[in-house]
Amino acid sequence: MKSCIPLFLLLLIGCNESDKETSPDAEGPITNIPKTPELIQELQAQPTIDDQLSILYQKFEPMLDRSDSLTGPDDNSDGIRDDIEAFINALEVTEPERNALKQDARQTQENLYYDFSVKTDENEVKAIEIARKYERVVACKDFVGMSIDDLINTSRTVVALTYNTKARTMAYLAYNRILDGTVSTSLKAEARYCE
Repeated sequence: MKSCIPLFLLLLIGCNESDKETSPDAEGPITNIPKTPELIQELQAQPTIDDQLSILYQKFEPMLDRSDSLTGPDDNSDGIRDDIEAFINALEVTEPERNALKQDARQTQENLYYDFSVKTDENEVKAIEIARKYERVVACKDFVGMSIDDLINTSRTVVALTYNTKARTMAYLAYNRILDGTVSTSLKAEARYCE
């Protein structure tokens, strides 16, 4: 289960409201990253998928969605915020790896569609149901051949990208408080866990 806040998340949140600014040529949250030959070459030179995500973050961070919406824009209604999906689409990875990362992003964002501010039996059942999907994400990432380090680190980065505003972080913390004391199980690396 994702139960701690990585330092990277705190760096993404920032200290003030100036993080709402975008680069001069940006018109709002990014929905597509232009894959120039230079960017492709730089991404391909990275030893890990998470290193590729770091390169994309360094170059396109100002265009991440920081709206007041907890879930942010999702024009194609696939459960992944458009800017995060643009990061995943820009990666130089195999399609099974890309799909596993999208599954991770979808699972990571799902709790933002619910109010977990109060610990009720209904909220606990829903939170555990969402958290169990992460077990499937891990099994899928393992099945598609991600190294254990990339499996863990890409999930941490997806968490950091997803909870990039104070409101999103507070919602994530409320969700994790509901999960306090629950345990997860490991699933075998099998194709059936991939969406």
